[in-house]
Amino acid sequence: MTKKFKNKIENKLKESEERYRRLFESAHDGILILDSDTGQITDVNPFLINLLGYSKGEFLDKKLWEVGAFRNMKAAKDVFKILQKDGYVRYEDLPLETKDGKSIAVEFVSNSYMAGGTLVIQCNIQDITERKKIDLIKESKRLLEEEKLRVESISDAAHELRTPLAIMKGNVDLAMHHRGKSPKSALKAVDNEIKHLSNVLSDLSLITSKAWELKNRIVYKKINLRSLITSVVTRSKVLAFNKNISISSVKIPNITILGDKEYLEKMLINLIKNSIIYGNKNGRTVINVKQSERFIIINVIDDGIGISEEDLPHVFERFYRADKCYRSNGNSIGLGLAIVKWVAEIHSGTVSAESKGEGKGSIFSVSLPIKTANK
Repeated sequence: MTKKFKNKIENKLKESEERYRRLFESAHDGILILDSDTGQITDVNPFLINLLGYSKGEFLDKKLWEVGAFRNMKAAKDVFKILQKDGYVRYEDLPLETKDGKSIAVEFVSNSYMAGGTLVIQCNIQDITERKKIDLIKESKRLLEEEKLRVESISDAAHELRTPLAIMKGNVDLAMHHRGKSPKSALKAVDNEIKHLSNVLSDLSLITSKAWELKNRIVYKKINLRSLITSVVTRSKVLAFNKNISISSVKIPNITILGDKEYLEKMLINLIKNSIIYGNKNGRTVINVKQSERFIIINVIDDGIGISEEDLPHVFERFYRADKCYRSNGNSIGLGLAIVKWVAEIHSGTVSAESKGEGKGSIFSVSLPIKTANK
């Protein structure tokens, strides 16, 4: 090797080391370099010194678990053992403590590599404390909004319960005093309100009990899909009478699916009822089914008031009601579509909603895997 060539290599190595040192010194993440055999800290960059409040001398020649910042000695030793074994470790949220006792959260990523013929470990430490605070604020706002919706919806549910009770009391009074309605007619009206009351209580019970997370309520049986949808459409037509909304089904395959008939009926009725509540007078609701190689997709299509882009991601949440929808109809307490989602998921399915915007109708879809249908 000529002297000129040797000098060239040495210069390139020197330039490379200088570039690394500049990056190391100016990095906006903390960096620790460890001896891979002992865990001793051989280098630390200024960012980490400033972040944790220790001097460079307080880091150097100490083992990772001997620095006060890594307050959990056992955890730090365990991390080092994993690094020695696997050459890589990552913690998305690791608690550290500064020299003055302040708790911070960091993302900790470490890997090993060869440097000058020696195996070393580099630990990259990113301060995520502020990010966690922002996330916590967002989550707190979300929970507060959810609680607000829950309280409002419980109030609306109470109103929904009081209305049939008032109607029942009125009809009982009329029957008792022989005014207006015949006793038979009054009892029929009472019976209808009892059914309505029972449905509201059933929905409230479903989404507020532990059964919301559990599958042990479901009784799987073979069901003819065409018969199921035809029956639900027939039953739903009475709900659409006052608005003169046409309800029809098309392209329903004559296939057998496996599921809980009671809950699948509830799911379909809630989908159709939703299209009626938010549909326009003299409107139309169409139910169709598309069958692919892997899925059965039930679509409920309406030409109603539609859904805004802002509301669309939330329509299946419990107690959620879009403001415009709520103003247009006082009969929704935000349970129906949440129940649709629960029933679909309990049958290993998914739900989705589409709308081109307010006033442009909606499409609600339930997708069930073919394997569910063929068991």
